[in-house]
Parts: sequence; structure tokens; C-alpha cells
Amino acid sequence: MKKKLDCIMLIDDDFPTNLYHQLVIEEGDFAERIIVMQNAIEALAYLNGAFDLERPKPDLIFLDINMPRMNGWEFLEQYKNLPAERRADNVIVMLSTSANPDDIQRAEENEFVNEYHDKPLTEILLERIIAKYWMAGAAV
Repeated sequence: MKKKLDCIMLIDDDFPTNLYHQLVIEEGDFAERIIVMQNAIEALAYLNGAFDLERPKPDLIFLDINMPRMNGWEFLEQYKNLPAERRADNVIVMLSTSANPDDIQRAEENEFVNEYHDKPLTEILLERIIAKYWMAGAAV
């Protein structure tokens, strides 16, 4: 049985990447809503705002590292200052083209990053993430 999330947020400055990832999520019917943020500053503003039916709280956040204005690491530094209820139950997966071992280690050591993967997002990866975090007892 497949689990469908309420909301997935994409944070990436690259429009084609966001479009591709959005299509993967839509074609696989993985979420009711997809929130696309072109930068981390807008994403933080969204997460700081009131959640309701029109502005749902993301279940899953895909975060890029290399972005102008505020990169993924700077986002995480600000994210930790959000009230605990705003962070509760969020799963953050870093999606990056960086093969830098320092980035991978830094992600593994960050308390808010659940996983680190290379771009692009695939249906198989998304199925594994959803099974791992939302389907108790499911094979990963």
C-alpha cells in the first residue's frame, strides 16, 4: 500500500530542477500539495507563517545546498531557531550535485538532516523515503 503525503516542499534555486522534481512527485502521486521555493529565505518565511488548508505544513522538505542569497547550510542554521512545533515531524532530505565528502559528512552530523542524496530525485528514492519515515514496518 502506497502512502501519499499531505505536502512536500522543494527548496532549490534551479527552475528546471524544481520542475523535474515536481513532475516526479506528481507522476508518482506522492503528495496532495507541492510547495516550490526558489530560495531558502522564502522557505523560512513560509515555515514561519501560519499553516492552514491553503498553506499546509510540509511533511517532507527537499533542500539544495548551493543556492545564492542563502545556501542550504545557512537555511539549517536559521531553521533550528524556528519554534519546535514548526520543525516537528518534518523530514529534511538534502538533494545536491555536490560529491564533496565534507558536505556529506556535514549533512550526516546535522541534527535536522535525515538523509543526503545526489540529484535528481527519483520515484524509487521517494518511495524509499516515504516507506522509511511514514510506513511503520515497511521494507526500505
